[in-house]
Amino acid sequence: MKKNLVVFTLIVLCATGVSAQKETKKFSVGFGFEGGVPTGSYSNAYTSDIGITIRFSWLAGPGFVTLTTGAIGLVPKKVVGQSEKVGLQLPVRAGYKIIIQHHFFVMGELGYASTKVYYGSQGKVLSASQGSFLVAPAIGVQFNAFEIALRYESHSGDGGALFGPRIGFNF
Repeated sequence: MKKNLVVFTLIVLCATGVSAQKETKKFSVGFGFEGGVPTGSYSNAYTSDIGITIRFSWLAGPGFVTLTTGAIGLVPKKVVGQSEKVGLQLPVRAGYKIIIQHHFFVMGELGYASTKVYYGSQGKVLSASQGSFLVAPAIGVQFNAFEIALRYESHSGDGGALFGPRIGFNF
């Protein structure tokens, strides 16, 4: 499965390199790999987060209006005497990305995340769902179609947060 994903990704990157996003392109769509470490209340139950997102960008004024969604998996900690709780987060974020100097950008997003936690109890798999509003600032660099950013995503209500890189490719 991993081999197929790598081959598919390479084919997509090669096929779309000609039409990659420029800083002046009016509309683009891209995907990104996000990862990092949970902080706040999330650090009590999870060791890391990893996921894939898709981002739509529209040129508006000096920057881009963005809409981002995807799936982020939360890898559980092993705690003696407690069942592991795997988390799956589905965020929807809207924001604005501004190029502050050629290649360098800052971005701020607001949104909502639905988080579902799966855990075992008495031989059964149970789940619990929760939603939270989020704020996600980021800073990064962009070279035509390729971007890398450092993001911090803070969630209301449960006190959880995610901190880590996003590596993306824009078409």
